[in-house]
Amino acid sequence: MPYEQLKKVLCINDNEVTLWIQKQILNKSKFSEEVITAFNGLEGLEYYKNLINGNTENQNNFPGLILLDLHMPVMDGWEFLYRFSSEIYPHCKNTKVIITSYSIDEVDSERAKKYPFVVDFLTSSLSVDYLESLQRSLLSDELV
Repeated sequence: MPYEQLKKVLCINDNEVTLWIQKQILNKSKFSEEVITAFNGLEGLEYYKNLINGNTENQNNFPGLILLDLHMPVMDGWEFLYRFSSEIYPHCKNTKVIITSYSIDEVDSERAKKYPFVVDFLTSSLSVDYLESLQRSLLSDELV
């Protein structure tokens, strides 16, 4: 690939098939060295808290990107974003979030703008072309 590979990507989604597809595409594109999965926002937060409690302050140990579904049981994407912003983001300010949802309305779009680390809404399936475009955007600090 013509771009620098991320160390880690965290995919948070309650749909096992979607997680499997995302992981396959990320691996096929060599977008990141490691893909971590979580079935809800709480699992995602716990993953980060374990890194933080292990005194891992090295930015390379945190996922550089989170693919986040909004509609999940236990803890949905909105609660994850709220808690991530106060509990986790101060430790990993290089992490970016892409909301992956097939239905993003204007209210959701405006709500997400409160979080500076949310860089895009993906309303279609993840693809290698999208990842290439995303990587170029992340490297140049532009939004997709």
